[in-house]
Amino acid sequence: MRRPDHVRIRHITTVALASALAVGSLPGATTAAEEDETTLPRCAGLEASGPASGRLMSPWQTKLDEDGTVIGHHLTLRRDGREHRVRTGRRGFMVHAGADRLLIGERREGGTRLDMIDAARGCRLWTRQLGRLLYPERDVAAGTVRFTVHDRDSRRYEGTQVLDSETGETQALLDTPCVENCLPNDGAISITALEPAGAARPTPSFNAGGWSKDKTLRFRWKPGALPPAWAKGPLEAGALDARRTSASRSPGFVYSSAGANSVAYTGTLPSFCGGSAIACASRSMPTFWGVWIRPHGTDFAWGTLRWCQKTSSASGCFDIRRVMLHELGHVAGLNHPSSAGFTLAAADSIMQGITPVRPSAGASRHAFGRCDVATLQELYDTPDNKTDISTCNDVATAVTLSVNKATVARGASVKLTATLRISDRTAYRQLAANPLNGRSLQLKYRRAGSSNAWATVWMRSLYQQGRYEATLVPRATWEFKAVFPRPGDEGLRYSRSGIRKVRVRS
Repeated sequence: MRRPDHVRIRHITTVALASALAVGSLPGATTAAEEDETTLPRCAGLEASGPASGRLMSPWQTKLDEDGTVIGHHLTLRRDGREHRVRTGRRGFMVHAGADRLLIGERREGGTRLDMIDAARGCRLWTRQLGRLLYPERDVAAGTVRFTVHDRDSRRYEGTQVLDSETGETQALLDTPCVENCLPNDGAISITALEPAGAARPTPSFNAGGWSKDKTLRFRWKPGALPPAWAKGPLEAGALDARRTSASRSPGFVYSSAGANSVAYTGTLPSFCGGSAIACASRSMPTFWGVWIRPHGTDFAWGTLRWCQKTSSASGCFDIRRVMLHELGHVAGLNHPSSAGFTLAAADSIMQGITPVRPSAGASRHAFGRCDVATLQELYDTPDNKTDISTCNDVATAVTLSVNKATVARGASVKLTATLRISDRTAYRQLAANPLNGRSLQLKYRRAGSSNAWATVWMRSLYQQGRYEATLVPRATWEFKAVFPRPGDEGLRYSRSGIRKVRVRS
């Protein structure tokens, strides 16, 4: 991952504003410019006349137009028996800044406006205007809120700002790296009741996958967070891609209005997802999984989220079908390659934590990569014993050879039977000891005890439990061995059997 630019430590001056947040009981307001005569009073002004009674009635919500594009945000407070809606425009945000403290912000052309609200009293503690674009970081320390700071024109990252939640004062602009807030990513996955996997794989996994083989996991659209019409088809297609391209017995994901799991198109994501996540997933086996997709038009430090299926542009957008497949990879048990220290090409994995934008490599990929498949095969097994083992794997094999007769008369035939399997190693999980049907297996033979070169014939696969056969008529006492050459199109290792001898009677 490219490390962002750093800056020298400097100070930002804060300026108090006279205007308050737009609040009111009128429904449908969508921008901070629309103000009502009713505004939240300053908390300092309430102390002389006694405290007001306040209460948060609804969480921070994202308002979408009928086509699924973000047009604003709001929450509802009750103060003195009346409900008041606090509104911002499309680029607004909210941070929980401590007990009953809500920091409401909105990014505008001139920078970022911040208002700290005391929800318990229904009043405004302070208002600040900063001349740069601020994006909240995930962690909120006691008494402070951290932001990444960006130039308001270029959105170039400039550092991290620490703000005192009680007074609104800012500390120095810190020289720190910007990773999560500066790059489009899919967030993290909540892995309730799971243990870490064993040996690292290029696409790492959570332990055992968690679901039974071939399980069908039905999902529905989350009530109150339904995807717009243009998104439903691609999201369902991404779900079908998960089974279609896994080359394993991993779960199948099928839309059903009665599904026990949910997919949400919403601006309200779980806290573990991170501030710059365009989507994220969670799973709690064996009862539930969920996927959350950010709406078109969501504002981020790196730019505005645009889904390719919604916009007419061929570049600068994200493929919602690809993102759905990525999230369901998490649900099936796959983690980001970077979590195990791997950097993979786009063709190798769809599970990179940083989501590619069109026309970048892999941005329109609708199939698991070979390293994703390798891990899914270990977690869930292959559909049958003739399915190719992914080339991203490196699986040891074992060959055994037997003969039907140890001694034969001259001119008589002998039948040789070989068995080819994946080695029985715990690290191979579901693949361990699997028979391998339909491969190319050689039978090599020569006069017993000689140093002559081995002659070779190809054995016939019986497509039963990894068995292969060949019938020969030895002209003298011969020795035999079965050899499995390392294939160029599978992640299987070379192996050979022990030597078997057939004596020919004079």
